[in-house]
Amino acid sequence: MPFAEIVGQARAVEILQRELRTGRVPQAYLFHGPESVGKKRTALAVAMALQCRAAEADACGACPECRNVAAGHHPDVRFYSPQAKTRGAAEKIYIEQIRTLQQDIALRPMAGRMKIFVVDDADRLVEQAANAFLKTLEEPPDSSLLILVTAFPDRLLATIRSRCRTVRFQPLSPESVAAIVAREKGAGAEEAARLARFAHGSVARVLAVDYEAMTQQRAEFLEERQRCAGGDPAALFAFSDSFTRNSVQAAAFLEFLVTWERDLMALKLQGPDAALVHGDCAAALTREAESRGVADLLGRLELVEQSLRRLQRNVNARLVVEAALMPIIGELN
Repeated sequence: MPFAEIVGQARAVEILQRELRTGRVPQAYLFHGPESVGKKRTALAVAMALQCRAAEADACGACPECRNVAAGHHPDVRFYSPQAKTRGAAEKIYIEQIRTLQQDIALRPMAGRMKIFVVDDADRLVEQAANAFLKTLEEPPDSSLLILVTAFPDRLLATIRSRCRTVRFQPLSPESVAAIVAREKGAGAEEAARLARFAHGSVARVLAVDYEAMTQQRAEFLEERQRCAGGDPAALFAFSDSFTRNSVQAAAFLEFLVTWERDLMALKLQGPDAALVHGDCAAALTREAESRGVADLLGRLELVEQSLRRLQRNVNARLVVEAALMPIIGELN
């Protein structure tokens, strides 16, 4: 895809196109930034630009090389991503995948100008695979480019990070997310803007969320929370159990809590002009925001966001959710 199709990452695109134009492309890039902001799409754009024979420092999108890269059929462009060895196992990048990469990178390009390898979610390299990959980074062939993509660069070996040219990707602005949502979901301007507020800079969050389920979840949460106000905090813990059967359910519940708490902060700081995810609950949100101080709301929001990050590190889902709910319960009694 041409770089013009990369939305909201002007700085990253500018850096990459300048290096493509001057011929100063390193042998390894590290694309890092929040999840679902265009890192992998940009890696694809770089691969297309390097293989394209019709455009300079960009991809025409129409030549055989561009079409083959876009379709995943180009013999000199390879993508590696985490896999699960058994059903239900955590997805990781294993040594077998890196050995395949090492065998492939040692060969000369078959059809393109160079061989390009994109390692998505590179932070999931297992230790043995990371050590093997480091050896490849130390002496990569001249006709190759390695692109690592990750939302968690600190989980990579420091020696891997130091051998890559780092390119930081920013959270997408609400306007950028709205433009993508309108394109991908066919949403109107008003709906796209509302959905973009839920995204918090991540397109995948918008495209994947089930809004009907979230609305139902919100109604149940508010109902159970009222029981806690009546002196029955165990009710909310019992309710949380239904959303902690696995990390996916727990993450969805915490994502909802994040949007609720951010709406409260927005109302507290901006008043009735605040743009809300849960605009249909503005009256309830306003009452709650008015009854809490800024420090209390900020502390609650930070705790929920921290709980979501802990869940991503495979901490026990039930303990994480209950910790996030404790301040809410405590303030209602």
